[in-house]
Amino acid sequence: MKNLLYILIPLALFSCNKKELKVPVLAAKGIQELQDHSQIWMFFEVKGNDTIANINRKNTISSTHWIYNIDRKLPLKAIIPSISKFQYKHANGIHSKKGRFDYFSYADTISDKLSFVKFDGVVFKQDSILSKTYIKENSENYLNYYNISLTFNPKNTWINDAKMEDGELKTTLLEFIDFSSEGNKTMLHLNFNQDLLYQDYLYYLTLIKSISNPGILINNLEFIFDPAKVPDCGCD
Repeated sequence: MKNLLYILIPLALFSCNKKELKVPVLAAKGIQELQDHSQIWMFFEVKGNDTIANINRKNTISSTHWIYNIDRKLPLKAIIPSISKFQYKHANGIHSKKGRFDYFSYADTISDKLSFVKFDGVVFKQDSILSKTYIKENSENYLNYYNISLTFNPKNTWINDAKMEDGELKTTLLEFIDFSSEGNKTMLHLNFNQDLLYQDYLYYLTLIKSISNPGILINNLEFIFDPAKVPDCGCD
């Protein structure tokens, strides 16, 4: 397959089989060239009273990288189940190949180009359990870390049990780690409300990835929860 290197077009609008798709728009630097790739398209569609993802993956090849082009208006509950299935197929297909990864696409307003963020190895937990409960139930795996749970809702974000004001998440999180970690490696545990739009999900994901380093790790488990089943999510 040829290299993929797109120039950003107005509103990050792409067409496939006469359907239109708007990828997230972010001021975040990412990967801008991928060789040997296939693409998955997830279009926004309303069916009855439900928002669904209309998916096209006919041309995916297991031995290539997979790029997920997802409409930014889709909620996580409409896309995560399919993404999990595709991850498994990509990793376990007859022609799957080591060194081939999964990537989300977005429009980078810094470089004015389509860019990519790798999410290979991420496991989406969709059983409506929050990370703080999971850590307690699996404490032996996290004893050596300073653990912080981050929760992302459509209307608010939380660091552990502290609600953040708009625009202060990154600064507060870094200050919190510096003050409280006492030199231990920090592990961030990400919790996403299933009603969160994909645009906001990718914004928060790239924001958290931008502060990760050998001393600040991100758990490869991402907790996707139903707010109706998690009374202590701070969703209101």
